[in-house]
Amino acid sequence: MKEINFLGKNVRRFYFAVSLIFIIICIVSLFTKGLNYSIDFQSGTLIHYKLENPLNTKQISEIRRIVNSMFAKSMVQTASDLKEVWIRTKPLNDEEYKKLSSELEKILGKYTGKDLTTIEPTISKELTEKAILASVLAVIVMLVYITLRFRFDYAISAIVGETFVILGTIGLFSIFQWEVSPSFIAALLTLLGYDINDAIIVFDRIRENIKLYPKEDFVKVANKSINQVLVRTLYTVITTLLAITPLLIMGGEVLRPFIIALYLGILLGTYSNIFVASGLLTEFREVRKA
Repeated sequence: MKEINFLGKNVRRFYFAVSLIFIIICIVSLFTKGLNYSIDFQSGTLIHYKLENPLNTKQISEIRRIVNSMFAKSMVQTASDLKEVWIRTKPLNDEEYKKLSSELEKILGKYTGKDLTTIEPTISKELTEKAILASVLAVIVMLVYITLRFRFDYAISAIVGETFVILGTIGLFSIFQWEVSPSFIAALLTLLGYDINDAIIVFDRIRENIKLYPKEDFVKVANKSINQVLVRTLYTVITTLLAITPLLIMGGEVLRPFIIALYLGILLGTYSNIFVASGLLTEFREVRKA
């Protein structure tokens, strides 16, 4: 079977250019359009009702319709027994609060308690800070691990590849203005582990083939290695995407940012491990050889 040329000089330069243009577009979008943060990242008003009778499906749908029609970003949650409901919106003034309460109470019927709370996005800020810290620590651990297991140039190549995946995923969320929720942050952390594992598999095969073909040119060895793991990589990607597709269809609004981020990150990771990480590693070796 004829090998696909993934790492020829012209091929590498072409995909480096494509990758760079893509990342520049993502960065420009982040600076110009920003991210579409969910209500979890914003301050707001929380209205809590305790009801005499449980809500039915029609009432819940009507509550959501009213709240969504009045506010672009909002959240409606119910207790498991359907006798409590929480409505979260942007910060409300007195007029907005009275109007919303009036509309809701036409549907809710009798209630035994009602609370109004002003919410600050402290939990989301804390989550974001912890996620950033976790990401930095993960990158440091990966850098040390890959350096010890392989070489420093392997580690740098893998980290650049991971950065491409994470920045690309965030950038696409900015470009298409998909909502960024706490589950999106969880997806980014998941991708760090998933994609670095794929990179290690490719690098491990390269290292094995270097031992088998010590006199062969590094570009040929690396290209041979990618071709050898390509089918396995594609099967893994397809299987993973098929496994999470039902969650995209049936998971609702809460899981959607998580699943979309996983989809994008897995696809970008597959591209990155071949054309960014492996391509960069090949460049390092070519420079050393020169």
